[in-house]
Amino acid sequence: MNDKLWPCLIQWLLVLTLPVLLIAADLRIVTGHWFVRWEYGQAGFPPDPFGLPTAERTRLAETCVDYLATNADISLLADLRLPDGEPAFNERELRHMADVQVVYHRIMIAGIVAALVLLGGTATLLTSGRTRWRVPAALLSGSLFTLGLLGAVGAFMALSWGEFFTTFHRIFFEGDTWIFPYSDTLIRLFPMRFWMDVAIVIVVLLLIETVTVGVVGWLWMRYGGRSGDFSRSDLALND
Repeated sequence: MNDKLWPCLIQWLLVLTLPVLLIAADLRIVTGHWFVRWEYGQAGFPPDPFGLPTAERTRLAETCVDYLATNADISLLADLRLPDGEPAFNERELRHMADVQVVYHRIMIAGIVAALVLLGGTATLLTSGRTRWRVPAALLSGSLFTLGLLGAVGAFMALSWGEFFTTFHRIFFEGDTWIFPYSDTLIRLFPMRFWMDVAIVIVVLLLIETVTVGVVGWLWMRYGGRSGDFSRSDLALND
């Protein structure tokens, strides 16, 4: 019984951790200077309503990205100044950015754990010819599972972006700490258009990645089965 139970559990673990790894990886991809510059370089990107030049917006936004990605101290943001010499961020904005950094790094840690689980689980299943087939089966099932989640969340975003944005922040942040007036620097640097584009890029990346993983799993199952790695009767997930 145990000989059949533990490979099945590992297979399901691979299925469940795949979307965690992909989401964390894609979030890290968009947390970079390249995305800030690409976003501000778009012709339709809204200008700062208070006249902050694009070069200054880029400088401030890139520093915010550095703060998140490098686990820097909040002083990195607190020391920033606007062209008139005033602090770029007020205390409420700084507290929110500190909260964002915590959430961001928790997601990154979850992604690292997921990667270790996927590598360890895959290596374990590949050690035996009787369990080797479960690796491509997990890749295919994991990709379908991720696509299902992506479809549900993507539909939510497309049908009601405002509700999705609010729900997301209520899950990860306390009360109304994430709500700011339009005159605050965070809103001026990162208007709603910015976050919509972040979501679109992540969805597109996830779609490409999950389809690729699914195709790899399917081809592995198809041609691996022909070479004797596993039989057709082995393809039941709960065998």
